[in-house]
Amino acid sequence: MNILVISSSQRDCSKSLAVAQYLKNNILDEMTGSCSSILNLADYPFLLDHYGTFRNEGELTKEKDFVLAQMYACDAVIIIAPEWGGMIPPALINLLLLSANGSANGLPLGHKPAFAIGISASGGGSYPISLLKGYSGKNSHLVWLPLHAIIQNVDDFLAEDFLLKSADLANRFTQVQSRLEVGIKSLAIYAKQLAPIREELVALSKVHPFGQ
Repeated sequence: MNILVISSSQRDCSKSLAVAQYLKNNILDEMTGSCSSILNLADYPFLLDHYGTFRNEGELTKEKDFVLAQMYACDAVIIIAPEWGGMIPPALINLLLLSANGSANGLPLGHKPAFAIGISASGGGSYPISLLKGYSGKNSHLVWLPLHAIIQNVDDFLAEDFLLKSADLANRFTQVQSRLEVGIKSLAIYAKQLAPIREELVALSKVHPFGQ
């Protein structure tokens, strides 16, 4: 099973990427029978030209092909979305547009389970969850889990050791660690169960690929 972790910040050395690496090191690498990879949108600046001015069409095409290959290859996706003034980064919006049937020549995320994680430098983080679950499934046809996680005060969270197996869940940091672990384990179960029927569901989705 291949789980793709999308760090959706456009900034180099972002906290979103730090959270992605945290998940890989502490949870994903411990899961037997699965592999994981990180898609860092900061590495693909030309994706911002998608549905734009195509200032460098050659680089855009190369980045699109590489990113689409990763989305097609995965069985499930974790989207880490920082809250920027109550919004999600433009690169993530463009990635979701890219995952639509016409842009992707298919549905690379169609009927694949997705786990949303909102992060905030302070006490926010809920708006990215609402935005993602509210509209992003329409053209991508991904399947959002009913579970999600919000990491507030992300710097403090990342400074804590991963102590879930021995820690008191009354602690707010270990409570978030538990939500992350339960969400990711649930994601793997969803992916396993959806895999045998995904091709049939995607074929039906292509009849009405824009959700209407």
